[in-house]
Amino acid sequence: MKFETKEAAVFFIDILGMSALTEGEINLNGIDKKIDTSIYEVEINGSKDLSSPNQIIAAWTLKRFREVLRNVHFKYDVKISQLSDCAFVWSESSRELLLASSELMWELTLSGVLCRGGLSYGEVIIPTNDKESFGSFILGDAVTRAAKHEARGKGCRVFSDADAIHHFHKDFPGKVDSPVVSTRVYNDIFAPITNPLDFSIVDEFKWYLFHDLKSITTDKTEIDHNKLAMYMAGLVSTIRHSPYYAWNSLNKHGLVQLAGSIEAISTSIAIHTNHDEAKLSAEYSMVGLEKVNRSHEVVKRHFYQYNVNALTKGTLETLKERLESEVVKVLEFN
Repeated sequence: MKFETKEAAVFFIDILGMSALTEGEINLNGIDKKIDTSIYEVEINGSKDLSSPNQIIAAWTLKRFREVLRNVHFKYDVKISQLSDCAFVWSESSRELLLASSELMWELTLSGVLCRGGLSYGEVIIPTNDKESFGSFILGDAVTRAAKHEARGKGCRVFSDADAIHHFHKDFPGKVDSPVVSTRVYNDIFAPITNPLDFSIVDEFKWYLFHDLKSITTDKTEIDHNKLAMYMAGLVSTIRHSPYYAWNSLNKHGLVQLAGSIEAISTSIAIHTNHDEAKLSAEYSMVGLEKVNRSHEVVKRHFYQYNVNALTKGTLETLKERLESEVVKVLEFN
């Protein structure tokens, strides 16, 4: 078998908590009393009975994961290799890889699959004349670094390094079409984080700041911060109250991942609003996440209550209602 090397952007994505779920480390007895389990449309040997809830939920999660991977693969010029509960996505186009990564994180999080990712750029090794674009084979330094970056923080976040981020700036979505807006978006979406334990620097790709990154950077001359903040409020409400995240909340590590996700997203809403009233700390979330009511209707109700904090000061009521209607229609809360 012959191989060749190329320079490529690489995204590694992993479903959080799957090992604990499939190995039975999460006790799901009585979960049918916490949520409507009919949301898991999976049959095993012709039965939807939740006598083995861990495996039923794992099967649904992997099914949904693969569906979203396929949708993104069809839409963007990327190659994908799924390895059970994780996948490598890569492309010679940094622009296509960033757009695909952003859409993957949005679609998976809103549909109830909590994932974390790592982003890198560099040399990859692939089979010569490989005709596969879904299920392809890949290795190399960039692949190794993307996998390492994924584990550098908590929550549904994407981590990277300064060298990769510097490269992505050259091919950032919309940079040519709208350089002013693109530069502003770029400066917001890539942010260094200091680890309080050892003061090391971790770089983050804040995918959650911009719903539909492609249209924001190529079709707009100004950014609608109120609408973007509302989309982020929708993410927070989904993670907090979606029935699909009930199993995550029944495990200490899962609670940490949910709370870390909520804190990161809610804190960053301030980038759009210039105030921090929407922030929900991880400590605050940890107290109630295990006991909150979870249903699609509760997600929607929480969104209407919470999004008031995710608006710039002085927002007119008519504008608020129009944005609510638009965001609810797009997110669909299911």
